[in-house]
Amino acid sequence: MSRSVIVLYVSLVILFISIPAHAAFGENKTITIPLGASNPHFETEAKFWYLPPVVTINNGDTVTWINSDNEIHTVTSGKGVDRGQFAQGKMNGTSDGYFDSGPFKPKDSWSFTFDKPGTFYYFCTIHPWMNGAVVVSNAIPDFATDAQGNKIEKFPVIQYSQGREIEADLTWEPHVILTGEKITFIFQFYDPQNSKILSPIEYHYSIVQNGTELFSADGATQFSGDYKYFIFKNPGPVEIKLEKIGGTDLSVVYSTIVFQNPSEVKTDIPIIQPARNIFLSQELQTVFIGPPIALLVFIVIWAKWGDKFRKKSRNITEKKSAI
Repeated sequence: MSRSVIVLYVSLVILFISIPAHAAFGENKTITIPLGASNPHFETEAKFWYLPPVVTINNGDTVTWINSDNEIHTVTSGKGVDRGQFAQGKMNGTSDGYFDSGPFKPKDSWSFTFDKPGTFYYFCTIHPWMNGAVVVSNAIPDFATDAQGNKIEKFPVIQYSQGREIEADLTWEPHVILTGEKITFIFQFYDPQNSKILSPIEYHYSIVQNGTELFSADGATQFSGDYKYFIFKNPGPVEIKLEKIGGTDLSVVYSTIVFQNPSEVKTDIPIIQPARNIFLSQELQTVFIGPPIALLVFIVIWAKWGDKFRKKSRNITEKKSAI
């Protein structure tokens, strides 16, 4: 084996090993456009416009749509029309511009890699009653990270003020922060010279996310430290700041990431109108046609025998009065 080949092999091995564990490759999910999806009527062959009508993926995953229908389709992000709008003659959905496949023929496919979390509706511009959705969430690691995604190796996280006058230790439970869950932040202050805990000591505490201050409070440690509770509503990077430590300008800043709670993602999954088949059409006939027929039968019966019913009712009333 030549030296150049050996060097190339070693370089590839080093490159592979150096890839962070959290930089996993995205997965590929498939959505089928079934036969009959282009038919908006109740007797369509397809039970749903898309199979599945809603798919849940992680940020960075790729979704591939396969056209198994016998018509040309598009996959366009935005909102299509519902059956009521279609019945009124509305034939144009509203695109939001995030992705658009353009027309693709039967047996062809189209793929898109999602690069941000959220719930993304889509429709076919040719058949705008066809609606689906993709729910994208950030992949949740089983370890805490800072705001840049680097693994936090050890708790508490230790930070020093600008001139190392103060050592501030911070931990939070649970270590992996999810939206909607109560998080406990615990912190202590030490003298770095002798590792002696500093208490009581005043501080200003705040939480900042996406440039917005979510919470702030003044306080003072008691005994071994202090703690605060907080529940995050939105995912994303956050900073925890301890400032004005000991009544001075000394401060420390920590960062981490809040992840979307999977249970909340499930509640956010939209209900996509399925393509109704002939069986559901029969159910609708029972619901909408049944009551008028029953009313008509009642009117006929009352017209024919109503007088007898009324006469009998009067006789019963008269007998009761005589008693």
